[in-house]
Amino acid sequence: MNNLNIIAETERTLPPMSFAENSVLSVDLPRDSVYRGLKIRLSGHVTTTFGSGTPVADAESTFSNLVKRINVIVNGSTYVKSVYPWLMHMQSLLAYKNIGERKSSAGAAAATGDNPTVDAGFTYGTTTQITTVAETIYVPFENIMCSPDGGGEATWLNLKGVASAQLQLLTNSFSKLLGFGNTAPVVFSASNLAFEVTTVEASSIDPNMYFSLWKQSTNEYTFAGEQSEFRIDINRGNYLQGLMFLCHDGAAGSATAATGKVLKNLVLKNIQLKLNGQVDLKTTSFLKLQAENRLRYGINAPLATNVSVFDGCAYLDLLTKGKLATAVRVQPPEVDNVQLSISTWDSTTCSYTNPVSVLIMTNEIVRP
Repeated sequence: MNNLNIIAETERTLPPMSFAENSVLSVDLPRDSVYRGLKIRLSGHVTTTFGSGTPVADAESTFSNLVKRINVIVNGSTYVKSVYPWLMHMQSLLAYKNIGERKSSAGAAAATGDNPTVDAGFTYGTTTQITTVAETIYVPFENIMCSPDGGGEATWLNLKGVASAQLQLLTNSFSKLLGFGNTAPVVFSASNLAFEVTTVEASSIDPNMYFSLWKQSTNEYTFAGEQSEFRIDINRGNYLQGLMFLCHDGAAGSATAATGKVLKNLVLKNIQLKLNGQVDLKTTSFLKLQAENRLRYGINAPLATNVSVFDGCAYLDLLTKGKLATAVRVQPPEVDNVQLSISTWDSTTCSYTNPVSVLIMTNEIVRP
């Protein structure tokens, strides 16, 4: 039995992490394998009690309201991933045409097997009712934003022999489940919510094989008024694959609705990416970029009652025909700076009652 050579994809389930508010939850990744990705599933139920008001949930998802950042850290200091959960859903939408599991239901009792049967973000019932949720986020190491023959397997994560490897979830409070501005005095109790991590592995790979890293890092920028050609320095030193944007407007919230800080397409207006202040890599608008994404990736994100799951999101891809080898080399001395210039809509189109928010996830390739 010791001579088995298993070349099939393998999976393992790691010890569960119980949800705790405003905490850093962590689990060690086994350091004996090569990883294609991690599936992180949030499931369980929670009781909501409110004596007054009408609680309305935030429009995104249970996972991204309860977790503000997912980190994968190797050797204590190398952040392979530092990502926002909803952006992982949007990445899956682009790569696979649909987002992952996202279910919720409310009733007098928890759903059988803690398995709700309604596709939805967090759902409030009446006071003292129980909300059951199940949601899965996929964090890939294999570069799923390449074309099928584009070399995505070059970024598998080899943890054989590293000193340490850890998955971290940085959590919010339960109150983040309320839509922005909603003031219903909800008490969350009797929760058994937990995260279960399943590895996706290619364990038979030679430990001496070298891979590139698909490094993803996320930064947030907030604006209290209209911006014209606001400049942001993009990481240098590696190979730039693309940028993903996620925009929330700054509308005032409502005590009885979830009308504020929602995902919105009319936040970013124009986008320009330049090397050394002279070489144009991409000049476009947010709406044109989003339309290009829909056409190129053929995503399943229709508008229903004026809302789409792809609202507020767009991906700026720099690969030629999806080939990983065509990522842009942004290393000195040839490249002194990489700058993103963005403009936002005026206050008659985009609300600045509260600061608008633009999340930018940078996709880099770190070659061995």
